[in-house]
Amino acid sequence: MNQTAALQGDALFALIDRAHELLNDYHEDHSSAISRQDRVAAAVELLGQQNFAPATVQELERVHDFWLYLEQPETANTLLQQHRATVLTTGADLASDSAVRLALSDIQSRMVFDRPAATALLMPAAQAIARLPEDIDTDNFWHGWQWMADELQAWDIAATGIDLHRARERSNPDLAADTAYLDAIACVRKAALLQKSNPAADMSGMVQTAINTLRDATPEQSVDFDSWMTLAEHALPLAPQSLPALLMACEQQVARTESPAPSQAVKAHRQVKIVRLQAKACAQAGQLDAALQLAPQGHFGLTDDEGDPFTPTHLGWLVQADRISEAADLALESVLHSRPVSAVAAFQLARERFDSDPAHSITWALILGISQIDEDMRQLLAQESRPPHPADFYLNMARAAQPGHPALALIDGMKLAKKRQFEQALPLLEVGVSQHPELADGDKLSSLWAARFAVLPLEEALARPFPEAYGGHWCYAAAVVLDDPDDLAPLMGGKKKVPSQEVREPLVVRYYEEGLRRFENFWATGKGMFKDADLHVYSMLCNNLAIKYRFMNRYDEAAELHHKGLNSSAFAEHHNGLFWCAVGKDDDTQTVIEAERLWHFALENGYGRHDPTRYFSTVAMSLYKLDRDDEITIWMERLDQWFSELDEDDQRSERRDYLASLMSMLDFFSSTRPEQVLPRLRAHQEEVIALHDCYPLRRIACALEAYPELLEESVELHKQAHSYLDKDDDEDEQRMSRAGIERAERKLAERDAAPASGRKPWWKFW
Repeated sequence: MNQTAALQGDALFALIDRAHELLNDYHEDHSSAISRQDRVAAAVELLGQQNFAPATVQELERVHDFWLYLEQPETANTLLQQHRATVLTTGADLASDSAVRLALSDIQSRMVFDRPAATALLMPAAQAIARLPEDIDTDNFWHGWQWMADELQAWDIAATGIDLHRARERSNPDLAADTAYLDAIACVRKAALLQKSNPAADMSGMVQTAINTLRDATPEQSVDFDSWMTLAEHALPLAPQSLPALLMACEQQVARTESPAPSQAVKAHRQVKIVRLQAKACAQAGQLDAALQLAPQGHFGLTDDEGDPFTPTHLGWLVQADRISEAADLALESVLHSRPVSAVAAFQLARERFDSDPAHSITWALILGISQIDEDMRQLLAQESRPPHPADFYLNMARAAQPGHPALALIDGMKLAKKRQFEQALPLLEVGVSQHPELADGDKLSSLWAARFAVLPLEEALARPFPEAYGGHWCYAAAVVLDDPDDLAPLMGGKKKVPSQEVREPLVVRYYEEGLRRFENFWATGKGMFKDADLHVYSMLCNNLAIKYRFMNRYDEAAELHHKGLNSSAFAEHHNGLFWCAVGKDDDTQTVIEAERLWHFALENGYGRHDPTRYFSTVAMSLYKLDRDDEITIWMERLDQWFSELDEDDQRSERRDYLASLMSMLDFFSSTRPEQVLPRLRAHQEEVIALHDCYPLRRIACALEAYPELLEESVELHKQAHSYLDKDDDEDEQRMSRAGIERAERKLAERDAAPASGRKPWWKFW
């Protein structure tokens, strides 16, 4: 080794970064003339020329892990042993988990070249993790430890690790409600380890114990449908014959504890998960025909799916059953719509079968061609080797054999549209999209409309047959693009102006309504297109269509949609929409109810766009009209709470709206609690005046109308507020400003003649 200065700190990290650059791993899209083997050798040589003197645990971990990355485990472990004691004694970044981190690193490198020694270190490391202070999150340590125990096939030790992990979890009060669930999962995890050590062992007893643990959970335990599905995924490989008992226990337990009962949409969504499990159980039991009979009922994209995970399994069953035509069609569907996970499996199947399956070579050719020209597919296939021929080879082969194949028109039309060659693209898209709605996903529908608007006179573009889509999600996606000129304009290529909102609005509403119909048809029948089971997309569609209905004053229909959304995939915009439906119907009682629900939902679940200044003053007005003025103080406290929790930058940007909302609420509160209102008005009055903004100052002036002795000041502030009117103030604000001056002047004259009496003077009508 070169006797250079020992590296530590920034110099050490800089060298590691330089060595990593040699590997070219950060630039995988740029090919290198130097083989990876030679690049690794160069990095090894570079590191071998250096002396390392890591001064912290982090530095030692970094060098150790990079030697491992270079497939030099003995060098990595030697370095670890040389410096371990030093950094654990004098390291600047010492923490209570430092020793555990290095213990796990020790196992990680030893398991490559000295498995017995690595295995012997597993139990001491697990005990060290278990002894860590309670304030340290040890989950990542346990996950890494369990992975190494599995790799070392130390099944008994791994089972002990599960027990140690559960013991630590039981001591965490935050996990008390999850005890039954975590116990059940631990049980099936230990069963999986036992099966690995003895493949002939019958695991049905342990699986049944896990089922009973969830089934018999006490009411305060958090056990829901998803808990059962997670248990099922663990249990299925161990004892597929236990699935009926698991599903029955799930149904009974959920029916007993779930309140309110799940909506039809949620039930249909759950049924897809159940059918997938049943199909897998059949396949595992050797009942392939039964699995394939069930598989289409599980072929739907769900909200919590990571990509399209079920289709690759379905494809494998079809190939296994020699039903290649169905497999080819299913593979082409995945690729045409660039579905993560399944599109990769489809591409792999096409590459594997292209040369050996002439009966379906055209479908395989289309898949191999699309995979090279579609940008989404290219990203999905970034880690895959390319087909042996370029895209045109495969597409020309398909054109020669089946020139009328609908996918060809779609492929060529989309390719031309992306090049902004709309005149050539439009007739192809009319064939591929309009004539084949079973292929018309949201991207393709949007591209067809963009081409129509770019090429045709507006009247002709709208007069052409309305392009349908057979999927609820596709309708939703098309509506979103058509509704947003910023989304539509790039698709039109910038050559023509985007049609007005007035022109696009009927198209948007029609697609949303058609999407709603198709989603709800799936909830009722279990039949539809791939994404028709996605609860969250359905919920977003309900919200967007409800917004359209609210602007049409169709408040009852809008409210119904918001409730459907809440009963499928709840998010705060639905509560916000229900609030404005109540406002639109002039229902003050319901306005306050919906505001309460919105506030608490945002508080408990988060709402990125939550802005109390947009609705708190309306709540105050409703409370005023209901003679519930005292409750306004609750909402003022909430306004202060919300504002105090903003960071400094957000407080600066929201200050004007906060003050405007507060002044409005104080105005509504002033006639019944003047002694509470005046000090807060005075505290903010100079700041509000300095805004030079009509609305907040006008509300101060309105509030001062409740004080007979301050009517002169009220008149002056009304006039001052009126002087701040500008182009941003709408006609309503201008009208109310003039009316405020007239009202305050009239009150002043009436006071001087004969003071008004009563709890609420007649002029307090707002």
